[in-house]
Amino acid sequence: MNASLSVDEQARLAAVLRPGEQCLWQGKGGAAPAAQSAGLLARLLGKKRQAAGAATLYAITARRVLALPPQGEPQEWFLMLGLIQRVEEQPDGNGSIIFDFAEQNGEKVSRGIISVPQVAQVKNLLADAIDAAYNASPWSV
Repeated sequence: MNASLSVDEQARLAAVLRPGEQCLWQGKGGAAPAAQSAGLLARLLGKKRQAAGAATLYAITARRVLALPPQGEPQEWFLMLGLIQRVEEQPDGNGSIIFDFAEQNGEKVSRGIISVPQVAQVKNLLADAIDAAYNASPWSV
């Protein structure tokens, strides 16, 4: 289920990991760098966005989700209950796990783990990681 990463991709990922932090899952996106537009224009430009998104790296650790677009700053989301807002799965198993929405260039964009293979398995792994993080928290009841 983990994507094999090139040496350069491994170095990009290692640069944002904290000391002792290990990946539970890592993968590559294929739709957009860290956001996927919900609009018609995005569907029309899908091929161009898909090529740009192929370099987006995603990682799930025991405490956070990382998105490393080919350009710009890495994004992170800390594991917490309610993080997963929606899962979009295509018939071929590819899909996206949506965490939140933002306005970008006048468009509403979804942010999260965008256009990855075997999205249901990634979602299950992420849900298990969220449960483990919550149960390890001193605030869990």
